[in-house]
Amino acid sequence: MSQEKNLFLDYGGLIVNYDFNKDTLARAHALALSRINCGGQRFDIEQISEAHGKAIQSYLDARERDNSEWSMDKITRLMLSNLGADTSVSDISEIYKFNDHNSEPMPKAILVLERLSSHANLGIISNLPHDSLIYELKSYGILNLFDPIVVSYEVGFRKPHPAIYKEALRRANARAEDSIFASHDVEEVRGAKNVGMRGILVKSIEEVIGIL
Repeated sequence: MSQEKNLFLDYGGLIVNYDFNKDTLARAHALALSRINCGGQRFDIEQISEAHGKAIQSYLDARERDNSEWSMDKITRLMLSNLGADTSVSDISEIYKFNDHNSEPMPKAILVLERLSSHANLGIISNLPHDSLIYELKSYGILNLFDPIVVSYEVGFRKPHPAIYKEALRRANARAEDSIFASHDVEEVRGAKNVGMRGILVKSIEEVIGIL
């Protein structure tokens, strides 16, 4: 393996299996509804599901237009407005951040990342509206392997928008020509190449070792 100074990795699909489905969403809805109604309000699961669905559609429409990213607080604020609920945005946002998905490390990911960290400075560039990955990486015992960790909601744009790659390079104090970005997504890889980074398309974290 040749030495590379800066290696940025995608998060979901490469480091972790990130599972967002109807069951995880229903779990988050139920917890959010309990929190909202504990203040004396009386909404039901259908109402919160509809309000959330409308907020998510507005969020997805914005993403489709220009690869912009919203924070979970912004999504939650719109959901509560749609619902007509008087509840702390941050409280409900935290519920969805931690409960609307499941995650677990990809097979062999931790061992491979530890090996990669001895050959390169590792960073993460991830498309997420919140920072749940920080807590997940900490629980896996590998948070210390990554610096920087750049998440799209902080930047306001998602991959493949150039702004998120440039922000990662800025935080790493790195030059694009000295940096690699690896992902399973072809558009994300193309976005990295467009800012002068070396982009590599891989199906698994193990493939990164073979390519470097």
